[in-house]
Amino acid sequence: MIPKTPKFEAAINEILNDLKPHKKNCKQCGVVFDVFAEDIEFYKKFQVPEPTLCPDCRIQRRFGYRVTFFPIFYKRNCDAPDHKEKIISFYSQENKIKVYDDEHYFSGKWDGLEFGIDYDFNKSFFEQFHNLNMSAPHQSLFHDPQSVNCDYVISGVSAKNCYYASNPYFSENIYYTATATYSRDCIDVGETDSCEQCYEGVYTLRCYNCKFCYWSSNCLDSAFLYNCRNCSHCFGCVNLWNKEYYFFNQRLTEDEYKLKIKEINLGKRTVLNRYKKMFEEMVKTAVNKNVNNIKTENSLGDTLNNCKNCFYTFRIVGKSKGNENLRYYIYGDDVNYSMDAFGAAHIAYSYESTGLIWANNMKFCAMIRTGLEMEYCIECNNCEHCFGSVGLKNKKYCIFNKQYPPDEYWRLVDDIKSAMLKNGEYGEFFPLNHSPFNYNDSNAFIHFPLSKEEILKNNWHFEEKKESIIDLARFTVLQPKEVPDDISDVSDDILKSTIICEETGKPFLITDFELKFYRKHNLPLPTVHPLQRIKNRFSLIRPFRLWQYPCSKCGETMHSSLDPAKKLIVYCEQCYREEVV
Repeated sequence: MIPKTPKFEAAINEILNDLKPHKKNCKQCGVVFDVFAEDIEFYKKFQVPEPTLCPDCRIQRRFGYRVTFFPIFYKRNCDAPDHKEKIISFYSQENKIKVYDDEHYFSGKWDGLEFGIDYDFNKSFFEQFHNLNMSAPHQSLFHDPQSVNCDYVISGVSAKNCYYASNPYFSENIYYTATATYSRDCIDVGETDSCEQCYEGVYTLRCYNCKFCYWSSNCLDSAFLYNCRNCSHCFGCVNLWNKEYYFFNQRLTEDEYKLKIKEINLGKRTVLNRYKKMFEEMVKTAVNKNVNNIKTENSLGDTLNNCKNCFYTFRIVGKSKGNENLRYYIYGDDVNYSMDAFGAAHIAYSYESTGLIWANNMKFCAMIRTGLEMEYCIECNNCEHCFGSVGLKNKKYCIFNKQYPPDEYWRLVDDIKSAMLKNGEYGEFFPLNHSPFNYNDSNAFIHFPLSKEEILKNNWHFEEKKESIIDLARFTVLQPKEVPDDISDVSDDILKSTIICEETGKPFLITDFELKFYRKHNLPLPTVHPLQRIKNRFSLIRPFRLWQYPCSKCGETMHSSLDPAKKLIVYCEQCYREEVV
């Protein structure tokens, strides 16, 4: 078969043929990291040079191009021609990027080829691409056009009636949440999969009518659970499997349990907070499993479901199909043979990318819906064979938003990739200082927090938070102490009020849907801003890294995503099963 890019392939093969496993220093942080034989196999498959950054710095760089962990919303002007309205966006008004409202963005009234430029071999690829990225229009919130009534939602796929959420994936009625897949009617949850009627939880799987449940699966009609499986009618329990009618890990009869629960009015904030504190103290002394993987074979990582041959990989759902041959991968569903990527579904053969869905053979791309054989592209839909392009729809054979005949396309791609390889640009993801997002708004800030001074020192973007998007003049303002303690004392007038957050001082609203939800589930109104609640839940999320240390019981060395500095009780898989199951 005649290669499409012969000059590049000859040059990259010369580099890769002699590549052997070794250690090297990260160009950014200086840490020593391994280049394994299995990594090299991937580099040869993808025809890319070895990375210059360590795995953590590569994650940080990709995270800097996404704002999906925290739903951040700004009011700004729409930049579409003849549009003067204000829109909601994750780009602030101060951001110089061009932003269109969703209706106009998908209207077909403009064409990404309008912004095409000729490639200049005398200039840096990344500098030219950055200029194109700033001049081409962007979607205000990266909505899925198939989502319905999701105005205050970032990213997500086929969502319906969601609000103040990010990444609702085939989900409905999801509020104040970061990442919910195949779920409905849930508020204040995170990393939730296939759940319904749940409130306040992290990493719950196939749960129904559960409150304050964490790292638990297949549970029903329960509250305050930690590391529980297949439990129903349990309250304040840790490390229980296949149990029902347990109260703080003590077995009760059905009648005893129901009487106990009847005496507890979680609809009163003071009562709820008391039981939250009791539960938190119980969790502090609980046994923890080193990693939480299900149906996983020959894999190293955490929170993996239906995975095979995965290495240093985290948060793989495995809902629709299996996931195989992943390395340094974070968040995925039905992803195969991919490396160094974050946030994807229905993908095969992707490298150094983020935000892909229904795409194959993708390298160095971000926010792509339906793509084939693309490199260095951002926010393109239903495109194939494109290189260095932004905001294209239904296009083929484009370079820097200009369309070419196939033969000319491949000749020019060959020349560009060869030049990039020679000057050290090819193989690198987009630079973090070119990200259109503020570092302190991005996913990177959550897992790699830095001070304002550190961010600016690295020449990354930082922006002070501005005023709330809520017009306070339209509402009655309530201080936290003025909010009724008991949900039964709350009238519909609360919908005309704004509550001042007791932690941040920022105002927030109560919606009609959530008021009905709180009443249905007998839960008090929150007195903390939704964004702060999401941030507080993220403190419970395990980091995307692994440590090696001895099992607290048998002493054998194990991998765990729990930081040893926290001095928790952590068991290996075998000891945990012997103790708990």
